[in-house]
Amino acid sequence: MTLYARLNGLTNKEAYLELAAKSNVYKLPLQPSSPNTTSREPYALEQRHAAYSEMLSLLTLSDRHRENLHERGLPDAIIERNGYKSMPETESERRLLASLLRCNHELHGLPGFYTKDGTWTLAGANGFLIPVRNKDGLIQGMKIRLDDNAVRKYRWLSSRPSRMEKGARSYSWIHVTGDTTQKRAYLTEGPLKGDIASYFANNALFVCLGGVNAHKGLRETLLSLGVTEVMEAMDMDQFTNPQVRQAITTLRREVQSIPGIRYYQCTWNPRFKGVDDYLLDWTKRKTA
Repeated sequence: MTLYARLNGLTNKEAYLELAAKSNVYKLPLQPSSPNTTSREPYALEQRHAAYSEMLSLLTLSDRHRENLHERGLPDAIIERNGYKSMPETESERRLLASLLRCNHELHGLPGFYTKDGTWTLAGANGFLIPVRNKDGLIQGMKIRLDDNAVRKYRWLSSRPSRMEKGARSYSWIHVTGDTTQKRAYLTEGPLKGDIASYFANNALFVCLGGVNAHKGLRETLLSLGVTEVMEAMDMDQFTNPQVRQAITTLRREVQSIPGIRYYQCTWNPRFKGVDDYLLDWTKRKTA
């Protein structure tokens, strides 16, 4: 717990919210850190999970972002369980968050954090954070659902050391959501899409790529889960976009080469691009 929190009888989260609401930033004493001439790979999974978990506990979800998730069909209980939180929007809030995390965690090696003018801060565009978890529920990294209307809606929370002092790059980790005891896994692109689809499919097991071409680690993930069936549930634009179709064909061949796994392809009404959109509509019609 931070000094400010102890002196005021607050939890770390309460202290963060109180300080973030003020115009001034209470800087904590800087701890010794590695020389700024070195870069670092992301550190061990257990350390990332602990740091990101505390980070999420200090943050809140804005009304705007909660409404976005409601529109996607997620109730508050699932939103809280999955841990979606809004990015701090101001530089003072980001520096304050980094200062609080430094009390318990090393930031040199945690993707998303870097030093600016000698002070630790958080990188990334405004939006809401999506925890990307492994089969054991550990947070490997974070994706940001961006607020702006750019063509690219999602980005990894990352701080490439080539551009940011003492930063650490993110990798495109495989996200696992749903009942990991099931022998059938649905394969799709995007952690939020998988979370939503799994919820509508009664906690079905979803294995989610960070991008259509980002399938490094997929084979190992499927083997570790012990699944015997993989149901391809990639976006329907594969039938109209040659580049997407080619990438999915490559992905399909890789999964089909895994011994002991049967592979099937799911299709649905093409007016729904993603499996999450289709299942949301199906659920609404079923309950109407």
